[in-house]
Amino acid sequence: MYVVEVKNLSKQIDGKQILSSVSFKVQEGEIMALVGPNGAGKTTTLKCIMNAMKKDSGEIFIFEKPFHPSIKKDMAFVTEHRKVFSNLQLADYYKMYKTLYPLWDDTFFKNFLSKYGFNLNDEMQKFSRGQKTLILAILAFSTNAKLIILDEPTQHLDPATRFELIEIIKQYVNEKKGTILLSSHEIFELEEYATSFAIIKDGKILYTDSIDEAKQKHRIVSLNENIKGAKVIAVMNNEVLIQTEEDIGEYPRLNQIIVSYLKS
Repeated sequence: MYVVEVKNLSKQIDGKQILSSVSFKVQEGEIMALVGPNGAGKTTTLKCIMNAMKKDSGEIFIFEKPFHPSIKKDMAFVTEHRKVFSNLQLADYYKMYKTLYPLWDDTFFKNFLSKYGFNLNDEMQKFSRGQKTLILAILAFSTNAKLIILDEPTQHLDPATRFELIEIIKQYVNEKKGTILLSSHEIFELEEYATSFAIIKDGKILYTDSIDEAKQKHRIVSLNENIKGAKVIAVMNNEVLIQTEEDIGEYPRLNQIIVSYLKS
């Protein structure tokens, strides 16, 4: 089943074309990464999927149906700016999330409060950007929602906490059979946990595939290699990334594929 399906999504903001015919699919149980530079359209795409921004044209299906308020209990989000309500305590967020999500995991949530020294009486606005990222992510994962959408989830985290969050992401999919759609420009860490990806630049999808399939379909070869019949993606120093069915050259890393398409 496709948990998310985006078809020909387009959006203008203040007369500027932000998204142009964006299309991709997220299968159940995947960790799908929307990858691209700042300003590529990642956040706008996620906002349209979350129904936080109105699309101009195109179709978006969640759990194979158009968005409807009834599915909100099956979706959880961590947005880009980590905005929180002023003067609200963590306890207020805890009560709100616990009320909104019928499958709320209280044990999971309280274990992480204890581990990181958070107190329910702490004011949310007094947390650092990294602390907000972590606590909002833990709130999202405690919901046991079928779909979690994360905008730059590892941003502003120290290396140890980043590693911990990546492990939680993998655990959520492997053990709780959830699905994750996230955005990131941290291309070197994605291979640790993502299963599929879509490259976006200037509001357009350049390439989308599972990571394993993408590696099978591409090769890194030297400039003097015979690549007749192959599709050249980009030249990098003395090497070329090509799309081919021939068993030549070396399998690329994910970051090499992403950088090559962004350069092409």
